[in-house]
Amino acid sequence: MTKHHITHRIIEQLPTMVAYVDRDRLFRYVNTSYAGFFDLTPQEMLGKPLTDVLSEESYQRIKPNHDHIFATGEKMEFSDSVTFRNGRKSFLDIRYLPEIDEQDNVIGIYVLIEDVSDYYASVDVMRTIHEVIHKRGRRIDPASIDELLKVGVEYLGVDIGTASSIQNGTYTIEWVQTAKMDFSAGTQLPLATTYCSVVLKANHLIYTNDASKDSRFKEHASYQTYGLETYIGTPLIINDQVWGVLGFARKSKRAEPFTELEIEMVRMMGTALETVIAEQKIRSDLIRQRDDMALIAYTDALTGLKNRSAGMEILEQSLVRQNGGRGFVVSVIDFDHFKTINDTYGHDIGDKVLIAGSEAMSAAVRSSDSVVRVGGEEFMVVLAYADHESASQVLERVRAAVEETVVTLDSGEVINPTVSVGASESHPDDDVSSIYRRADQALYKAKREGRNRVVWASESDV
Repeated sequence: MTKHHITHRIIEQLPTMVAYVDRDRLFRYVNTSYAGFFDLTPQEMLGKPLTDVLSEESYQRIKPNHDHIFATGEKMEFSDSVTFRNGRKSFLDIRYLPEIDEQDNVIGIYVLIEDVSDYYASVDVMRTIHEVIHKRGRRIDPASIDELLKVGVEYLGVDIGTASSIQNGTYTIEWVQTAKMDFSAGTQLPLATTYCSVVLKANHLIYTNDASKDSRFKEHASYQTYGLETYIGTPLIINDQVWGVLGFARKSKRAEPFTELEIEMVRMMGTALETVIAEQKIRSDLIRQRDDMALIAYTDALTGLKNRSAGMEILEQSLVRQNGGRGFVVSVIDFDHFKTINDTYGHDIGDKVLIAGSEAMSAAVRSSDSVVRVGGEEFMVVLAYADHESASQVLERVRAAVEETVVTLDSGEVINPTVSVGASESHPDDDVSSIYRRADQALYKAKREGRNRVVWASESDV
């Protein structure tokens, strides 16, 4: 028995992929592990060139390594991403061991290969998860979750990855990565028709690679509808409450069942998503609290209208827009004889009159207009993009709406309030004080002329 035969018998027992290539780059020996990696038998590879299994690009990249070894007789170790003729890509750890004859000539190379694709893929997944969780100092947004889902779909070799919320029996896809299934973010389905219901029932990560034979899935509505053979999903828990489910699915069976490493990766992704979603929720709550505080700061407590501060900002914004050629109108409105109402019926009744009158004014203006309580019984209406004629119609409608308002007392007595309205069109050189002052002067004219009327500022008021 020759030395080669003994060596090859030993090598055949190794799980490591081993091949022997001669100076013509022809396979002269391959063990079963090596051939199986290419879905071939050793007999199908013997005597064939490397280019039968490697893509041209990959072969040209490793050819200089072969040339160097045949020229120098040096050993070589490296890692590289290799693309095969069938389009498959793998990340390989490769060792080249030259065979040297008695004249010190290199007559062949032993090629020892370890497929470390899963290892490097898992490293990429862990790196991505770590970056998503620990990217402080930047806004954590939905792109982070999309990134995780994309990595998960590629790593697990599935058709779709989703992060879905569960509320009141409704399953809502919040984020999705898929190229093979017709689902989009925002899709809603009854929870009972999705595999997520199985996850929630188990209350822990579950998976299957053959739903047709799995008692948990084979009769499930989701399997009957979509025929999903492969699935892995884990609950998403936010503040000790079930928020939703992270799930990955595929219509066909995977070549291999889920590994322990893949299962642990999905758990880690779930933890990462919980972190991102929780931080988004905190951010949203803070924004909502800020907005609520701003609303309170700019809202009149009695009537619910915008208050003076908000009104002055509206005037300033209207003046800025006016530079674009869009004029506007300001009116100052005052309830007639309001002191008498307070003195006669008390401040509680006075408040009811103001509330009823403000509701009437709000209903009478256009959606683009703003009604503001300046203070006491004084109000302001800012009419956006209004000329004299259209503004006159709106303000007359406001005056009439208040006049038609009826406040009925417990005694059966009724109060019919009225208002006096002063109005002014904007001018190019206006500021907040000048336009408000003109409207206020027009208001006093309305009162002097008998109240319960609309009076416009005259040119002499400019």
